[in-house]
Amino acid sequence: MVKRVRDDWVELAREMLIRGGVEAVTVQSISRKLGVTRGGFYGYFGSRDALLQRLLQDWQDVNTRALRRIAAPGRKDGEAQFKELVDMWIEDEDYSPEYDSAVRDWARRSAEVAQTVHRVDKERIRLVQRIFHNLGVRGLEAHIRARITYYHQVGYYALAVHESRLTRHRLSSMYSLTLLGRKI
Repeated sequence: MVKRVRDDWVELAREMLIRGGVEAVTVQSISRKLGVTRGGFYGYFGSRDALLQRLLQDWQDVNTRALRRIAAPGRKDGEAQFKELVDMWIEDEDYSPEYDSAVRDWARRSAEVAQTVHRVDKERIRLVQRIFHNLGVRGLEAHIRARITYYHQVGYYALAVHESRLTRHRLSSMYSLTLLGRKI
């Protein structure tokens, strides 16, 4: 029960961060929306900063979980992994571009959050690099291809490019050719 209630606070904080930025994540507004007292909040988190730390951890877990699964060490089929990676980004399942953008916006105002984002980006690039290794790409080339692939996707969201899923799927073979050096 306590975990579920704590999760409710985090889920609502996530929605508020996405819709209004970190400034919108207030104890008072979340308490009101949940229909509980502010005192109840302090029983779960102790402070707004503790909630924000939990929110940052939630972002890291939620938006990196699928990539960790796709690039798991036991998996060796690079083509299947790359297709899953592209599908994850196109379908926006198991990954929230809005959440990612909101946290990156928050990081522009907080050095601590920026450090976390930088650390998470490095982990994600390592995971994409593992996929390139499984595709037979080695060394610095695998690292650079992973960076370009990851930066491309982050940039896609940062620029708020809006294309239909059909268009994105149609273009994915050309992106594969550009990013991998071959179509898959």
